[in-house]
Amino acid sequence: MNCAYEEGWTSDNATTLYYQLKKLSDYILENDLEDELYISMFENDIGVRMLPEDNDNWCGGNGNMIAVDYKGDIFPCLRFMESSIGDDVKPPIIGTVKGGIMSTPEQVECVNCLKCVTRRSQSTDVCFNCPIAKGCGWCTAYNYQTFGTFDRRATFICKMHQARILANCYFWNSCYLKHKNNNAFRMNVPDEWALQIIDEDELNYLKKIARE
Repeated sequence: MNCAYEEGWTSDNATTLYYQLKKLSDYILENDLEDELYISMFENDIGVRMLPEDNDNWCGGNGNMIAVDYKGDIFPCLRFMESSIGDDVKPPIIGTVKGGIMSTPEQVECVNCLKCVTRRSQSTDVCFNCPIAKGCGWCTAYNYQTFGTFDRRATFICKMHQARILANCYFWNSCYLKHKNNNAFRMNVPDEWALQIIDEDELNYLKKIARE
Protein backbone atom coordinates (compact mmCIF):
# COMPACT_ATOMS: atom_id res chain seq x y z
CA MET A 1 0.00 0.00 0.00
CA ASN A 2 1.02 3.60 -0.39
CA CYS A 3 -0.45 7.06 -0.11
CA ALA A 4 -2.03 8.53 -3.22
CA TYR A 5 0.18 10.97 -5.12
CA GLU A 6 -2.55 13.50 -5.83
CA GLU A 7 -2.62 16.99 -4.38
CA GLY A 8 -4.36 17.61 -1.07
CA TRP A 9 -2.21 16.22 1.76
CA THR A 10 -1.63 18.45 4.80
CA SER A 11 0.59 18.38 7.89
CA ASP A 12 -2.46 17.22 9.85
CA ASN A 13 -2.82 14.25 7.50
CA ALA A 14 0.86 13.44 8.02
CA THR A 15 0.44 13.60 11.79
CA THR A 16 -2.52 11.22 11.58
CA LEU A 17 -0.54 8.80 9.39
CA TYR A 18 2.42 8.83 11.79
CA TYR A 19 0.35 8.07 14.87
CA GLN A 20 -1.75 5.43 13.11
CA LEU A 21 1.43 3.67 11.94
CA LYS A 22 2.83 4.01 15.46
CA LYS A 23 -0.33 2.41 16.84
CA LEU A 24 0.01 -0.40 14.28
CA SER A 25 3.69 -0.82 15.27
CA ASP A 26 2.76 -1.24 18.91
CA TYR A 27 0.12 -3.84 18.04
CA ILE A 28 2.58 -5.83 15.95
CA LEU A 29 5.30 -5.77 18.60
CA GLU A 30 3.01 -6.41 21.56
CA ASN A 31 1.60 -9.48 19.82
CA ASP A 32 4.96 -10.79 18.55
CA LEU A 33 3.89 -10.50 14.92
CA GLU A 34 6.99 -8.80 13.53
CA ASP A 35 8.32 -12.06 12.02
CA GLU A 36 4.94 -13.13 10.63
CA LEU A 37 3.59 -10.02 8.89
CA TYR A 38 4.78 -8.07 5.90
CA ILE A 39 3.38 -4.55 5.68
CA SER A 40 4.81 -2.53 2.82
CA MET A 41 4.67 0.76 4.73
CA PHE A 42 7.47 -0.65 6.90
CA GLU A 43 10.76 -1.17 5.06
CA ASN A 44 14.09 -1.09 6.88
CA ASP A 45 16.16 0.23 3.97
CA ILE A 46 14.23 3.42 3.17
CA GLY A 47 14.61 6.96 4.45
CA VAL A 48 18.18 7.55 3.25
CA ARG A 49 19.82 9.49 0.42
CA MET A 50 19.94 7.86 -2.98
CA LEU A 51 23.12 7.66 -5.02
CA PRO A 52 23.16 9.83 -8.18
CA GLU A 53 23.61 6.70 -10.29
CA ASP A 54 20.34 5.31 -8.90
CA ASN A 55 18.55 7.10 -11.67
CA ASP A 56 15.72 4.89 -12.88
CA ASN A 57 12.16 6.10 -13.17
CA TRP A 58 10.55 4.58 -10.08
CA CYS A 59 7.08 4.39 -11.62
CA GLY A 60 6.08 1.46 -13.82
CA GLY A 61 3.71 3.71 -15.72
CA ASN A 62 6.41 4.27 -18.31
CA GLY A 63 5.13 1.31 -20.32
CA ASN A 64 5.93 -1.53 -17.94
CA MET A 65 2.27 -1.90 -16.91
CA ILE A 66 0.38 -1.56 -20.19
CA ALA A 67 -3.40 -1.47 -20.14
CA VAL A 68 -6.05 -1.98 -22.85
CA ASP A 69 -9.44 -0.27 -22.94
CA TYR A 70 -12.73 -1.47 -24.41
CA LYS A 71 -11.90 0.12 -27.78
CA GLY A 72 -8.66 -1.82 -28.06
CA ASP A 73 -6.39 1.19 -27.43
CA ILE A 74 -3.20 0.44 -25.51
CA PHE A 75 -1.88 2.78 -22.79
CA PRO A 76 1.39 2.85 -20.82
CA CYS A 77 -0.62 1.96 -17.70
CA LEU A 78 -4.25 2.07 -16.57
CA ARG A 79 -3.72 5.46 -14.84
CA PHE A 80 -3.27 6.97 -18.32
CA MET A 81 -6.67 5.72 -19.52
CA GLU A 82 -9.53 8.18 -20.04
CA SER A 83 -11.36 6.71 -17.04
CA SER A 84 -8.47 7.80 -14.79
CA ILE A 85 -6.84 10.79 -16.42
CA GLY A 86 -10.02 12.75 -17.10
CA ASP A 87 -10.65 15.35 -19.78
CA ASP A 88 -7.87 17.84 -19.03
CA VAL A 89 -5.17 16.22 -21.16
CA LYS A 90 -5.09 13.90 -24.14
CA PRO A 91 -4.56 10.27 -23.07
CA PRO A 92 -1.26 8.94 -24.46
CA ILE A 93 -1.97 5.91 -26.64
CA ILE A 94 1.04 3.73 -27.49
CA GLY A 95 -0.74 1.21 -29.71
CA THR A 96 -3.89 -0.70 -30.54
CA VAL A 97 -4.89 -4.32 -30.34
CA LYS A 98 -5.27 -4.47 -34.13
CA GLY A 99 -2.26 -2.41 -35.11
CA GLY A 100 0.20 -3.35 -32.37
CA ILE A 101 2.39 -1.19 -30.19
CA MET A 102 4.35 1.73 -31.71
CA SER A 103 2.67 1.34 -35.10
CA THR A 104 2.44 5.09 -35.80
CA PRO A 105 5.02 7.90 -35.55
CA GLU A 106 3.00 9.50 -32.76
CA GLN A 107 3.03 6.27 -30.76
CA VAL A 108 6.78 5.83 -31.32
CA GLU A 109 7.41 9.37 -30.12
CA CYS A 110 5.31 8.79 -27.00
CA VAL A 111 7.17 5.61 -26.06
CA ASN A 112 10.53 7.24 -26.69
CA CYS A 113 9.57 10.16 -24.46
CA LEU A 114 8.62 7.75 -21.68
CA LYS A 115 11.91 5.88 -22.04
CA CYS A 116 13.86 9.12 -21.61
CA VAL A 117 12.39 9.93 -18.21
CA THR A 118 14.80 9.38 -15.30
CA ARG A 119 14.78 10.24 -11.63
CA ARG A 120 17.18 13.10 -12.38
CA SER A 121 15.33 14.44 -15.41
CA GLN A 122 12.01 14.82 -13.62
CA SER A 123 13.23 15.85 -10.15
CA THR A 124 14.21 19.21 -8.76
CA ASP A 125 17.57 19.43 -6.98
CA VAL A 126 15.69 19.36 -3.67
CA CYS A 127 14.03 16.05 -4.56
CA PHE A 128 17.08 14.49 -6.16
CA ASN A 129 19.28 15.27 -3.15
CA CYS A 130 16.65 14.65 -0.48
CA PRO A 131 18.12 13.09 2.71
CA ILE A 132 15.21 10.60 2.87
CA ALA A 133 14.70 10.04 -0.87
CA LYS A 134 14.76 6.24 -0.82
CA GLY A 135 11.24 4.86 -0.63
CA CYS A 136 9.57 7.96 -2.01
CA GLY A 137 7.49 7.22 -5.10
CA TRP A 138 5.62 9.08 -7.79
CA CYS A 139 3.13 8.50 -10.58
CA THR A 140 4.18 9.26 -14.15
CA ALA A 141 0.56 9.45 -15.28
CA TYR A 142 -0.33 11.94 -12.56
CA ASN A 143 2.72 13.99 -13.49
CA TYR A 144 1.44 14.05 -17.06
CA GLN A 145 -2.09 14.91 -15.97
CA THR A 146 -0.86 17.74 -13.72
CA PHE A 147 1.90 19.28 -15.82
CA GLY A 148 1.24 18.03 -19.35
CA THR A 149 4.59 16.22 -19.43
CA PHE A 150 5.93 12.87 -18.26
CA ASP A 151 9.11 14.58 -17.16
CA ARG A 152 8.13 16.76 -14.22
CA ARG A 153 7.56 15.22 -10.83
CA ALA A 154 4.57 16.06 -8.62
CA THR A 155 5.68 16.25 -4.99
CA PHE A 156 2.40 16.54 -3.11
CA ILE A 157 3.23 13.32 -1.23
CA CYS A 158 6.29 14.82 0.55
CA LYS A 159 4.74 15.25 3.99
CA MET A 160 3.26 11.76 3.92
CA HIS A 161 6.62 10.27 2.98
CA GLN A 162 8.22 12.17 5.85
CA ALA A 163 5.58 10.78 8.24
CA ARG A 164 6.20 7.27 6.90
CA ILE A 165 9.94 7.58 7.56
CA LEU A 166 9.31 8.86 11.09
CA ALA A 167 7.02 5.87 11.69
CA ASN A 168 9.64 3.49 10.31
CA CYS A 169 12.15 4.97 12.73
CA TYR A 170 9.73 4.16 15.55
CA PHE A 171 8.85 0.66 14.32
CA TRP A 172 12.30 -0.66 13.44
CA ASN A 173 14.13 0.78 16.42
CA SER A 174 11.42 -0.49 18.77
CA CYS A 175 11.82 -3.88 17.14
CA TYR A 176 15.62 -3.80 17.43
CA LEU A 177 15.44 -2.81 21.09
CA LYS A 178 12.91 -5.53 21.82
CA HIS A 179 15.21 -8.16 20.35
CA LYS A 180 18.40 -6.58 21.74
CA ASN A 181 19.65 -6.08 18.20
CA ASN A 182 22.44 -3.56 17.62
CA ASN A 183 21.01 -2.36 14.30
CA ALA A 184 19.54 1.14 14.09
CA PHE A 185 17.16 2.88 11.71
CA ARG A 186 18.67 6.34 11.45
CA MET A 187 16.50 9.41 11.97
CA ASN A 188 17.37 11.26 8.78
CA VAL A 189 14.27 13.45 8.64
CA PRO A 190 15.46 17.03 9.25
CA ASP A 191 14.13 18.53 12.48
CA GLU A 192 12.31 21.33 10.67
CA TRP A 193 10.36 18.77 8.63
CA ALA A 194 9.68 16.45 11.55
CA LEU A 195 8.38 19.23 13.79
CA GLN A 196 5.62 19.98 11.28
CA ILE A 197 4.33 16.45 11.93
CA ILE A 198 5.24 15.54 15.52
CA ASP A 199 6.14 17.56 18.60
CA GLU A 200 9.61 18.03 20.09
CA ASP A 201 9.14 15.36 22.78
CA GLU A 202 8.22 12.76 20.17
CA LEU A 203 11.13 13.80 17.97
CA ASN A 204 13.57 13.51 20.87
CA TYR A 205 12.20 10.05 21.65
CA LEU A 206 12.74 8.92 18.07
CA LYS A 207 16.31 10.20 18.19
CA LYS A 208 16.85 8.39 21.48
CA ILE A 209 15.73 4.99 20.22
CA ALA A 210 17.70 5.57 17.01
CA ARG A 211 20.67 5.84 19.38
CA GLU A 212 21.66 9.27 18.18
